Amino acid sequence: MERVPCLDWGDSAHFDHTRDRPCCLCGRPTPMRSHAAEPVHKVCAEAWNAAHPGEPRRHSKPVKDRPQYDVGTWRFHNDGPVTDVRAPILGHTITTNSLRSATRAIQGPEQHGLFAA
Repeated sequence: MERVPCLDWGDSAHFDHTRDRPCCLCGRPTPMRSHAAEPVHKVCAEAWNAAHPGEPRRHSKPVKDRPQYDVGTWRFHNDGPVTDVRAPILGHTITTNSLRSATRAIQGPEQHGLFAA
């Protein structure tokens, strides 16, 4: 059996408390949301990542005590490591508690995430 890396979606932004919507991959209802607010089961997203190894990948920030590692595809990926309560981004300081505001602050016209390989 092939090992599939598990996604870390611990941020509450990945859970819609108001309603379930059909998963974009299997069609069954789910309260889970991807980083792009796409309704998807975490297990479905993990299986999609494993089935699409050629998709563009995202990687963690390199840290002196920890090497850079694959956090998933651009479509479905981990929240990424949080090493500080506040993170400087593009000359502004934002709290890392809000995944969506951090993602919006970093995204450029062709960029859809926090880190690239």
